[in-house]
Amino acid sequence: MLVVLVILMITQLTLFHLDEYYFHRRRRVTRPEIVSALIDGLIYVLPLTMAIFLDLTPLTKGLYIALSVVSCISIAKNEFYYPKLERQERLVHSFLYVLHPVMLYTFYLSWEGNYFTNFPNFWIVQIIYLGLGVRTLAHQLIYWNYVYTDELHDSHTT
Repeated sequence: MLVVLVILMITQLTLFHLDEYYFHRRRRVTRPEIVSALIDGLIYVLPLTMAIFLDLTPLTKGLYIALSVVSCISIAKNEFYYPKLERQERLVHSFLYVLHPVMLYTFYLSWEGNYFTNFPNFWIVQIIYLGLGVRTLAHQLIYWNYVYTDELHDSHTT
């Protein structure tokens, strides 16, 4: 089970970084898409943080499930921002949409199964995964709001 979880994490991280650092830089990214990505990332990171650092109680379990559902619904709205994507980017997005709830569920299973006590090395892997998620949020906030411009895009694509 642990090997499957680690493979899922690596797959999701690889696809996300391909999307963020390759596909997004090849096309113009709109302001609503940038804001949406930041909101989605924050909503995704919140339940993961809960699963890593909080005890599983009926209250935290309910909050985790609620945040996970909101996170899954939130990513579905993104299709409104993507009228003209290349087929490859759509394929990456489709895999990311499938992996999103799977990752939330695997974190929940590991939380429920007390993997953090039983498998402390896996807990460290999850902390690294969370750290990469927070780093990605910081990158998105800084790059897309303070570095990225249409002129920068044009200079990289011409």
